[in-house]
Amino acid sequence: MTLSKLLENVTVTKMFQTLYGQMVVTHEVEVKHVHYDSRKIERGDLFVAIRGTGTDGNTFVQQAIANGAKVVVTDNNAATDDFYFMHHGVVKIVVPDARKTLAQLSANIYGRPSSHLTMTGITGTNGKTSTAFLIKWLLETTSKTGLIGTIEYHFGNERLPATHTTPESLELQELLKRMVSSGCKNAVMEVSSHALHQHRVHGIDYQVAVFTNLTQDHLDYHKSMEDYFSAKKILFDSLRSSATAIINLDDEWGRKLYQSVSSRKMSYGIASKADFRANNVSLSFKGTGFTIEYDNRTIAISAPLVGRFNVSNMLAAFSAGYALGIAPETMQERFRTMAPIAGRFEQIPSPFGWTAIVDYAHTHDALEKTLNAIHDVLGENKKGKIITVFGCGGNRDTKKRPKMAEVASRLSDMTIVTSDNPRFEEPEMIIDDVMTGIVPGKDVIREADRNGAITIALTMAHENDIVLIAGKGHEDYQIIRDEKKPFSDQNVVREFIRKNA
Repeated sequence: MTLSKLLENVTVTKMFQTLYGQMVVTHEVEVKHVHYDSRKIERGDLFVAIRGTGTDGNTFVQQAIANGAKVVVTDNNAATDDFYFMHHGVVKIVVPDARKTLAQLSANIYGRPSSHLTMTGITGTNGKTSTAFLIKWLLETTSKTGLIGTIEYHFGNERLPATHTTPESLELQELLKRMVSSGCKNAVMEVSSHALHQHRVHGIDYQVAVFTNLTQDHLDYHKSMEDYFSAKKILFDSLRSSATAIINLDDEWGRKLYQSVSSRKMSYGIASKADFRANNVSLSFKGTGFTIEYDNRTIAISAPLVGRFNVSNMLAAFSAGYALGIAPETMQERFRTMAPIAGRFEQIPSPFGWTAIVDYAHTHDALEKTLNAIHDVLGENKKGKIITVFGCGGNRDTKKRPKMAEVASRLSDMTIVTSDNPRFEEPEMIIDDVMTGIVPGKDVIREADRNGAITIALTMAHENDIVLIAGKGHEDYQIIRDEKKPFSDQNVVREFIRKNA
């Protein structure tokens, strides 16, 4: 692709190339590919120097040129002397924001694939994955639909395990291109606050954007709830007036967002007076039933998804489907046959009469909703006990640790505090932080080894007991320092059953 074509819709502050002191034409330079990792650069490529949390791409400009970069894009003009570019005959392009530019270049190099797809983005602290799977399930009644999210990426008949909830813009645009090539007409994607703040989705034209909720998480990155909210809001500030924002009015931040949105907007909620309202909710371990009131109509919904929080997720999906033109009766039938989502209130029954539930709940709000869902379906006359196993991730928001402990101990009969993904923190020190939030007088055990903690919980479980294993959900690994070690909560439970049955 010529450089002039690649630079369409890109704001350039400065661009030049000299070769042995002579100015040369730059716009007809042929660029083979775009990279932000200097190690991937080959002869004829363009290198974008972006700043990360731990590294600065500007320190790798010389390596990129040595590997064959023909063009270098930077937002730091002083990082590498102009003479170095002149000497090597490399085009230097200075831009206001390298990350935004990377997103636009990535879209251009892959042929702007999002313009060929009906794009739906979902953001929020909790519920993104379930809502994304639900919307994809609804859309596939009309046409082939791709998915980008926390668990995996779908395009056509292919599936890949996810590396990030929302990949970096270059990988994201490649995934969207693969969706188009495989015949997808729609794309549903989770949009993380990190991705929004880092402009990974810059330039993507969303037809529908969904806001699920906002509760404390990622404050190691965003520093405050207002900053966290501002990052989420970017998705809605970028919507065209013809696009539709779908917003949860049960959430206080959702109500704040609703007031500021200038595009077309729809609201949903259980307790609120929203455009799409849930009533007559019935809950059991087999699934959920409720009615949706909208546009002076009422429709009955049933689905094999457990918990009041899933009523909210289904309301969000129904609202999005309605905005995208799916017939309500079609959605009604699709909800009824919805398949369970890995690691989201995933039930594993045992021959001993107890049931294990593996769930991704890794914030105090999500954990509270999951435990409340268990209480809801057990009822006031519950026969068994609730045993909760959970930990908190290392090198992440430390302020939520005691809050998760308070929720777990308040709503469980027994709490077992263990490791999640400790990363570079000492597991015992993380557990020390967690233990400060345990409700006085409540039963608690600490066991840093996650396998051992789950085994303790299953060993003490009796008939009718529920063992909630929270925090990792679908993850099949545990991050210890910089190593991903194979680990699955589900496999630990199944192996325990196999050995003891």
